Parts: sequence; structure tokens; C-alpha cells
Amino acid sequence: MIRDVLALSLALAICSNLPLAAQTASTGAVLGKVTDPQGAVVPRAEVNLTDTATNLVRTQRTNDDGHFTFNGVLPGTYTLKVTAQGFRLAELKSVIVEVNRSFTADFALEVGNISDVVELTAAAGSELQKIDAQLGNVMDVKMIRSLPNVSLSTLDFLSLQPATTPGTFGSGGTVSGARSDQNTLLLDGIDVSDNLTGGQGVVFTQAPVGVNAISEFRVVVANPNASFGRSAGGQISLSSQRGSNSLRGSGYWSHQNDDLNANTWTNNRTGVAKSDVKDNRSGFSLGGPIWRDKTFFFGNYEARRFPRTLPFTRTVPTESMRNGILRFRDASGQIVAYPLATSTLCGPAGTTTCDPRSLGLSPTVRQMYAVLPQGNDPALGDGLNTIGYRGEVAAPITADAVTVRFDHNLTSKLQLMGRYSYSRNLAPLGGNSQLDIRDPSNVVPLRNQDQFGASVIAGQRRQASPLPSSQTARFVGPPVADTKVTRVES
Repeated sequence: MIRDVLALSLALAICSNLPLAAQTASTGAVLGKVTDPQGAVVPRAEVNLTDTATNLVRTQRTNDDGHFTFNGVLPGTYTLKVTAQGFRLAELKSVIVEVNRSFTADFALEVGNISDVVELTAAAGSELQKIDAQLGNVMDVKMIRSLPNVSLSTLDFLSLQPATTPGTFGSGGTVSGARSDQNTLLLDGIDVSDNLTGGQGVVFTQAPVGVNAISEFRVVVANPNASFGRSAGGQISLSSQRGSNSLRGSGYWSHQNDDLNANTWTNNRTGVAKSDVKDNRSGFSLGGPIWRDKTFFFGNYEARRFPRTLPFTRTVPTESMRNGILRFRDASGQIVAYPLATSTLCGPAGTTTCDPRSLGLSPTVRQMYAVLPQGNDPALGDGLNTIGYRGEVAAPITADAVTVRFDHNLTSKLQLMGRYSYSRNLAPLGGNSQLDIRDPSNVVPLRNQDQFGASVIAGQRRQASPLPSSQTARFVGPPVADTKVTRVES
């Protein structure tokens, strides 16, 4: 059955009228058609695609139908050049290839010497998706690093896309009405989704996606293409930052504190000091060539030091209960005291000794009560035998994340990449977790929620030789920015 489906799909692909635009979800494609001034196709024209960041030149010749296709193109800025015997060289600069999108440019060559150059420019506002029906926006590196972001996580921008609900994707943001566990996240073409919740979950503890480690991402909110097929929700493609021939670096630090914050009303009422907030996030990035035009690196280190305190509440015995005296209200609402060692108000008639041996409160229990702090919040507890205790517990966060990526141009048609990530997040549990409250000036959490992770991503991109026109596979591929090129007046 599967073989029949594949055979039918291949037959439909060969019979269609669109050029092949194969790509993964983390790359793009550049394709187009070359014609002469009369509109006739120009076969065997040489097309060069140059990566302006690494000077990698990929070369292809148009097929018998005049089409050319560059697949697996990394996001970035490129230059297209088309040459053919008897025609002037056509050059299109600033070709922007975006993640999970394609760029289409059709060239109409002018008759003349090949040494003459005709510079072209993409016509503004001419984008039209024709290859498939994917809907979704691309957020590039400038937007990712310019927009305010307290957490410095790229995932915080996902819910800014159309048809998404507000909230963090780690806790289940929804896209186009789909369930939150139907989101798919791809990092450099690798599925890093949480298999249970669909969002980031704990996966990005192993694969950090800080705003300084990601170059761009795209959220497909409807009609995903064949690059996706795992789920029916949002299809999110992230591309990590890569190095270039230019050595570039950056350093950053963000600081958030409570200096201008007022204490809460509850803390003021119970005499608890204001919570301490001193959140510091810092890091640096560096990228450049190892072997110019051949091997490149990019690295990012990010640290977070957050000496936070968290509020907590507990129920402790009142002073009377610490002394072995229980208090309850009778049927008339009066408070009646029951000294455990001497009271005779127990039993059905209220005339029986409460403690036949007159031992009173256990010495062991008395010692346990003695190490507990005195209550400070009468709004908690029953107000007779128990009272609330409110305080602050230190629960500092220490987090580090390291990302290193290497790219190597083995040949003009074969490129290799590798990405390594390591992260740790050390965070004691406070609030409702187990706490040692014996010393009110030094409340200590008894449990930690420490996370460690590492990940390795490796891949290769290979440009296949174009097939003859009669054998060229054709199918409905990724969305295309249908770009017209116009001559620039010199």
C-alpha cells in the first residue's frame, strides 16, 4: 500500500508544472526561470548563487525549460548571477533567503557582450505565494534581538504571531485553534518538540534557544507543507546563528531589581520584609572564520544569576497549644479551654477526665513545638490552636547555557554543519515545597529542581545535479516570494 502511494505521488510530481524546490524546514530555496528578450527559454545558462557572508558560490545550469533550483539554502543574504553566451551578465543582489521559505526570481536576459553587467533589483511589494499555501511570518535576527524580551528566549516571540494565543509555549500555547500538544518545533531541521505537551517542555534545557543564539524563525499557522507531518498545530522552524568571514562579537547584560518596588500589603501587615529581586542575565557571542571561505564558527554563552526570595506560609501552634492547652468553641460560641493534664470536660456528659494518667502534652511534641517559629499571621489557621506563619525563603537561580556551531564548506556542492549545546539550571524549590523553618532568619529549602542537559545536532547539505527536462521531478513545494526583477538605471 505504501509503495503504491509513493509511486502515485512520484507520478503526480513528474506531471506537474512547477520546478523542484526541495528544502528542509530549517533552510530555504532559490529558484527561477531564464528567458531571452522575446520570452523564449534559455537552456544551459550558468547561474551562480553567492553567499555574501561566506563567499560560498553554488553553480548550476538551467535545464531545457530554462529553470534553475538551489535547494537547502541556509537563511541569509545572497547574490544571483546569470550568464549565457550572447547575452549580458544579469546580477541580482540582496537576495534574502528566509527559513522555510523560497525565493523566486525570473531573469529576462539582454542581448550583448557577456562582459557587460545588468544590475537588477527585486521589486518591492511583489511577494506572492504560489508554490504552496503555507501561512506564517518569519522573524529575522534584527527583530529577534531588537524587540524587548525579559527572558531573552526566542520562544517568547512565538505567541506574537497571528492566530496564536497569548502565553508561553512551554506551558502549551495554541495555534489556529489546535490543541496545545499539537505544536511542532524544529531546530536546524531536528524535531525538538516535547512529545507530551507539544511545546518547548524541558527539551530546550538541552537545546537552548536564546535570542543571541538564533538567527531567525518562522511559525506556520496553517497549511503546512510536506516538511512537516508530525502534528496539526503550529509548525515552528528555528535556525541557529552561524559564523561568516567577518569576525564579529557582542556582549550584553540585563539587570532587573526591586529598588523601586513597594512591599506588599500582606507583608507589611505581618512584618515581613520586601522580597529581594536582583535578576541578572549576561553573556557574549563570537563568530567568524577558522579557515576563510571554508570553515566558520559561532559561539554563545549566557548566564543567569537570580538571588530571588519566594514567599511562603505555614501553620504553627499557638502559644496555648504549645503549653498543652486546647481551645474550642462550645455550642453557644464560647471559647472553652481544655488543659490536657487537668481538664475534666471530656466524655459524652463533659465530666470525664481528658487525660486519665494526667501526663498532659508529650515532652517530645513539646520539644518539636518549641523549635517552630511564633505565628505572625492570624488570618491563617483556626485562630484557637493554630496560627499562620508567613515569611520569605531564599531560592536563587543559577543558570548557564553554551551553544557552539561549526560550518564547513567541503565543496561548492557539499556543506557540513554541527551544533553542540550544554545547559544547566540550578533552582531550589521554595513556596509550597519542603522547608526548614526552625530559624526564621535562615529558612532553608530541602529540595532542589536542578536540570542539566546537552545536545548534538549534525547535518549535511548537498546540491544534486539537475535532471534533464524530461526527467525533472516536480511537486508542490514551500511558499515562494514571487519576486520580479527590474533593471537599475545606471
